[in-house]
Amino acid sequence: MGFLTKIFRIFLPPDDESEKSISRRIVELQADSQKAVAELDNRREPSIDLSWYKIAHPEIKEKKKDVAVFTPFQHKKIRTMKDLLEKRDHEKKEHIRQIRINTYQVFDAVEQLIRNEDANYAEEQLFQVSPLVQELNDPHITSAFDSYLEKINSLKETLRQREIIKKEEEERRREEERQRKLEEEKIEKQRIEKERLQRLKAAEEYEERLRIQEKQLRDEINRLKRLVTQRKDDANEILNYLRMKGIRCFYHFTDRQNMNSIRKYGGLLSWYYCKEHNIDIPNPGGDNLSRKLDRRQNLEDYVRLSFCNDHPMAFRKHNEGSDLILLQVSIDVAAFQSALFSNRNAASSNFSCGSDLEHLKNVNINATQRHFVGRDEGEVFFLHQAECMVKTFIPIEYIININNPIKMTF
Repeated sequence: MGFLTKIFRIFLPPDDESEKSISRRIVELQADSQKAVAELDNRREPSIDLSWYKIAHPEIKEKKKDVAVFTPFQHKKIRTMKDLLEKRDHEKKEHIRQIRINTYQVFDAVEQLIRNEDANYAEEQLFQVSPLVQELNDPHITSAFDSYLEKINSLKETLRQREIIKKEEEERRREEERQRKLEEEKIEKQRIEKERLQRLKAAEEYEERLRIQEKQLRDEINRLKRLVTQRKDDANEILNYLRMKGIRCFYHFTDRQNMNSIRKYGGLLSWYYCKEHNIDIPNPGGDNLSRKLDRRQNLEDYVRLSFCNDHPMAFRKHNEGSDLILLQVSIDVAAFQSALFSNRNAASSNFSCGSDLEHLKNVNINATQRHFVGRDEGEVFFLHQAECMVKTFIPIEYIININNPIKMTF
């Protein structure tokens, strides 16, 4: 009995048919083995030394032949049913162990995701391991799975409630912001309306003050008119005398800047009246010296008119940079009861002044009508500056060219 036959008899139960089959297979294998050995012997090189016969070519190197090492045929180990069952049981246990490990790893990851409040990803991970839990069919693992699922659902509910609270809080803040803006808009509208009413009230008060001031100014102008326009007893004689002498108007020079004030206050006012009533004169004609001389002669409250249209004082104001204009005043003002006549500049010495016709006749009319009279002409220079003076006020209607004043040139 051969070696393989003994092996089969040891591990396989006795069976006549099986034993015959095995015996035949053993005989076949032994015949194949003997045939293989014979073929191998035939392929071996002869043992005679023929190295002296070999000729080595100088340019061709002899190639070394590869010789295969004989390896005897190894029969595979024959597995028994017991071995197979044990292997399968071992693989199943290993599979279960790996599933258990993977499941617990997923549980740990889910636990961490729950702590991080990532409910959706935790649920996704847990459901991926659900088939493994079913395959394990372990009550403890199933209970843990259900517990984690309950925690996830609880977390999702908590997050949902939190989101609801957050949205309610955001809505509350939006509503508060909306109410705040509405309140601010209301306050702003109230402020604007209040300011509008205040401006309206201030404008009305200002207009009322202007009306009052205008009324007071009109009343004052009317008062001054009534006061200054009272005629002299010899008014007609004075006017006839002036006309006979060819005097058609008197002259008053002033800066163009003063025209608005003249129109506003209804005529020409004395510098003293303006000072006492806080009326601003943009560019007054006199200076401190002339005003001092006026006070000395008690003539500070008189408006000064000249018989000539080229008064020497105008040349001085022109040199100071004034834009001078010449106003023509009606000779009717000479008939006013307060009107005075001076035979020379009343600010100079040795002048004669009075209100009647005789004092008017003291005025050298011919000297006043001359032009470009210089100081070198002596007495004529002073007579040329004779004046008609009206107390306090000359109404604007007596200014002939109020709408077309004459620009003075030198």
